[in-house]
Amino acid sequence: MRHSPIFLKLYAGFALVILFSMLIVGLMVQRQIEQASLKDIRNNLSSQAFILQQSFADMDTQSQNEIQQMVQQIGDRIATRVTLLTRDGVVMADSEFRFDEMDNHLSRPEIISATQSRVGESSRFSTTLQKPMLYVALKAMDSHSNLGFIRTALSTERIDEEFNYLRKVIIIAASLTTLIALFIGYWLAMSFARPLRQMTIIANDYAQGHYQLRIPSDRRDEIGALARSLNKMADISARRFNIIKTERDQLSTILKSMNEGVITVNDKGLITHVNRAACRILRTSGERCLGQSLQDIDASNNLNQAFIQCQQEQVSVERSIQLDGYTFARHYRLHVTLLKHSDQADAILVLQDTTDVQRMDKMRADFVANASHELKTPITAIRGFAETLIEDEAIERQTQQRFIRKIHGQSIRLSDLVSELLALSRLESNDAAFNTQVDLQQIVQRVCDNLQAVAQGHQVILDLDTEGQPIILLGDENALSQMVTNLVDNAIKYTPAMGHVHVVIEVDASTALLSIKDDGIGIDEANQERIFERFYRVDKARSQSLGGTGLGLAIVKHIVQSHKGSLKLKSKLNQGSTFVIKIPLASDVN
Repeated sequence: MRHSPIFLKLYAGFALVILFSMLIVGLMVQRQIEQASLKDIRNNLSSQAFILQQSFADMDTQSQNEIQQMVQQIGDRIATRVTLLTRDGVVMADSEFRFDEMDNHLSRPEIISATQSRVGESSRFSTTLQKPMLYVALKAMDSHSNLGFIRTALSTERIDEEFNYLRKVIIIAASLTTLIALFIGYWLAMSFARPLRQMTIIANDYAQGHYQLRIPSDRRDEIGALARSLNKMADISARRFNIIKTERDQLSTILKSMNEGVITVNDKGLITHVNRAACRILRTSGERCLGQSLQDIDASNNLNQAFIQCQQEQVSVERSIQLDGYTFARHYRLHVTLLKHSDQADAILVLQDTTDVQRMDKMRADFVANASHELKTPITAIRGFAETLIEDEAIERQTQQRFIRKIHGQSIRLSDLVSELLALSRLESNDAAFNTQVDLQQIVQRVCDNLQAVAQGHQVILDLDTEGQPIILLGDENALSQMVTNLVDNAIKYTPAMGHVHVVIEVDASTALLSIKDDGIGIDEANQERIFERFYRVDKARSQSLGGTGLGLAIVKHIVQSHKGSLKLKSKLNQGSTFVIKIPLASDVN
């Protein structure tokens, strides 16, 4: 079984603590026993010395040999070495050695101590017997006797052997106790280590976002409570993680689908996030933007200046800017806001493309101006002629008729203008899908037939090239008829006498193709982009003289778009124009 380093360290420390504790306790017990034993031996030797003092009270009447023999007998009987000394330290008798061969003992530690305090003791190695001894010396009380000191001694070899044996027993007992404690400690440690190790593994899974696993929590101790707490934490974390993930995915989807460019930067102006729209606006990629400064992705420095102003003033900044790198100028609304929840001066930049809005505003302003101008002309003419007729009652009848005819013509022009404006408004607001089948070939044929008289009046040849087969579309018959009429009528008007207008209608795969070609005055390239705008005229004087309102091609464009078709113009100045319309057939309209 593989154990973790922390478990091994704890277990080793636990073992060493138990071992040293048992050894220290054992040695302390052994020391106490040793000291108590030595104390008993000293007391015993002292008692023996006091007793022997009485025994040798009349030794002066005995010979030296008798004293020596008596000391030997006493020493053998009490298993103790007995030594008698004179006051000068001369050995008088010894139970284990010849007294006449022994040195003077006055300088022995126990003798010196006995001289000072009557009883002296010493533990040392005996040079006479060549073994360790414990000595107790007693100073004799009788000052008239030749006996000065009585010394008893006992060898400590046997005591040391017993103490060594006791020490070994203590060490063995401590070791066995330690081993038993280690086994018990190992079992106890493993009962804690296994669940903790399992908790660690599962906690690592939690840290990586894997909240499916659960820790067994059937224990009723603190580890079981910890396991239940971790399981509860995993449940809460899993729910919160799912909520955060859902919100993050929603936010990511919102940012990706936004038409506005969104950029987040840190306090250093380095980009931390950029959405797809911002990459498109800045003409770059997310990989190239992340970690870069605003100056690196915007040569005009508009973004960085707005960010610096936002940081310095601590307020949101909003301004209109233009970005470099486009063929035509594009306008954007930039909004910079500090992220309030951040401790640093992070910010979010939002770019909104206002080019189309500004263009539509300009077109709307131009439309209002043009519509006002176009309406003002016939109204002014009608008012002028009417006022002249009212104020001058003597006006000639011929002049009256001429003024009335002009008023009638201007009213017709005004009616046509209002009608086309209403038709254009209706087309722009009608987004409903068509579900009526109409025959485009029949519509074109009818329009061409109706305009043959107009063409002949302008001395223009109008011909139609068709396969004669029905071309079925889903659409509005009146709108399609107006579309064809406007194109063919314009071609006739702007084609000089003896010119030619050629109308072709055919089917290409699943698309109906309508082509109106003339060899008239043509349109230069500079005006081709704006020819479909309302009230836009290439040659205003010629258009007004021909009775045009300037709305015909704008109406044609909206009719084509409402039928999910496309409109293209091919033209060169003084070389004629060709309008090509493509509209899907009924079976291909979704």
